[in-house]
Amino acid sequence: MADNERLNRALQSLGAAPDPSLPEDFMGGVWMRAGKLEQVDATRTRVALFTAMAFIGLGAGFGTSQSPARESQTNYQLIEGADLSPASLLHVQR
Repeated sequence: MADNERLNRALQSLGAAPDPSLPEDFMGGVWMRAGKLEQVDATRTRVALFTAMAFIGLGAGFGTSQSPARESQTNYQLIEGADLSPASLLHVQR
């Protein structure tokens, strides 16, 4: 019962209090804070992407730096043995 009376007194004192008024630059401060939070988030995202790209680049560099280079045989079955010079394609006499 004492809790109910104390709650009633607290609610009556809140009801009797004047409405709080916001300062004129309150919304400007809110937008400034939102801009700062957005800037921090964008910086964090950039740093994360840069770190990921550096890690992938270094990993690829270390992974391929010791592999030997090998010559591969190319086999063009459609044009193998054919003379594809411009003179032979145009049937020009030499």
